[in-house]
Amino acid sequence: MSTTTAPDPRRVALWAAAQGWHVIPLAPGTKVPVRGCDRCSPGTKERPNPRYVQHDGHGCECIKAGRACHGVLAATADAERITAWWERTPKAGVGIAAGPSGLVILDVDCHGGTPPEDPELLPGLDLPHGLAPSSIVDGRDVLALLCEARRAPYPEGDHTLTVRTPTGGVHIWFRSPTGMTWRPLAGALGWQLDVRAGSSYAVAPGTVTRAGAYTVQGRCRMVAELPAWLARDLDRTGHRVRAERPRVVLPWRSRLIGTGYIASAVRGELSAVAEAQPGTRNGTLNRAAFRLGTLLAPANLDRGQVADALLEAARHAGLPDREAEAAIRSGMGAGERQPHTLGGAA
Repeated sequence: MSTTTAPDPRRVALWAAAQGWHVIPLAPGTKVPVRGCDRCSPGTKERPNPRYVQHDGHGCECIKAGRACHGVLAATADAERITAWWERTPKAGVGIAAGPSGLVILDVDCHGGTPPEDPELLPGLDLPHGLAPSSIVDGRDVLALLCEARRAPYPEGDHTLTVRTPTGGVHIWFRSPTGMTWRPLAGALGWQLDVRAGSSYAVAPGTVTRAGAYTVQGRCRMVAELPAWLARDLDRTGHRVRAERPRVVLPWRSRLIGTGYIASAVRGELSAVAEAQPGTRNGTLNRAAFRLGTLLAPANLDRGQVADALLEAARHAGLPDREAEAAIRSGMGAGERQPHTLGGAA
C-alpha cells in the first residue's frame, strides 16, 4: 500500500482481510467503531438512545445477520460482508480486531508528561542505577530501556510492520506465537506502553481520521512473530491468558511490623499484595515494595523482615517466588533511595 496518498478504505479493509485479519468499520474521521443499530447502540451520556435494549453482544442476532454492531464482536474477514459494510459507509475507517486476527500490537505512546518513579517505568524490572530522569521523555524511551535490559534490538521500523499514529506514537505489529492468547492491559508493561490484544483493536495503516493519518513507518511491510523475549515479558506482566487453575486460598494474616502509623501502612501494603488479582499482582507487589522501601530507614524497619512479609503476601496471591523476589528487590531498592519524611507521624 502507498503511504503517500490515502487509499480507498474499502480496499484497505479487503487488503487486511486477505492477510487473514478481522476488520471492523470505524466511524468516519474517528478511531471508534461505527454506531450499531438502534437496538444495540446505547448512544452517549448527553444523548442516550431510548430504543437501546441492554443485552449480551456475544449472542446478538445482529452479528449473525452481518450488521456492524458491538464493535470487535462483529469483526470479520469475510470479503462479502466487508464490501457491504463499506458500500453502506464508504468513508468508514478500518479497525483490526487483534485477538481474532492473531495479532499482538505494541502501542507506544508519545504523550510526554512527567515520568513516574522508577518502579512504575517498567514494573518488576531492576533499572540501571543513576538513571537520569531527563533521559525518559515518552514510551519510546521506556521501550528502549526494556530492550537494553533484555539485550534485544529495538523492534520498530525494519523488523516488523510499524504504523505511526497521528499523535506521533507508533503501533508495532506482531503475530502471536501458535497456541498463545493475550489480553490488553494498559500500562502493565511500562509507562506509555500499552498492548492491543484479545478484545481490543488497532487502526489499520492507510486510515485517515480528523487528527491525521495512520501511516506505515520504515521499509518493512510484513508482520513478524512476537519475539520470545517480549513474549516472556508480556507473560510476566499478566498479558498472557492461561487456563485457570483452581486456587487454593490458605489462611493469611499480615505481620505486625512497626507501631502506630507505620504498622498501619505496612499492613495496608501487605493486604493489597495478598489480595491482588492475576494481571495486577506483579505491579501491586512492586509498588508495595517501593513504598515500604521508603520507610525502612526513617522507621528503622528490618529490611529482611519486610521482604519476607512481602514474599509471604505475594505467595498468597499466587505469584511465583522468582518473580516475586525480583519485584521486591527492585521496588525496595528504589524505595530506599528515596526515603520518606515521616515528620511527627512515626
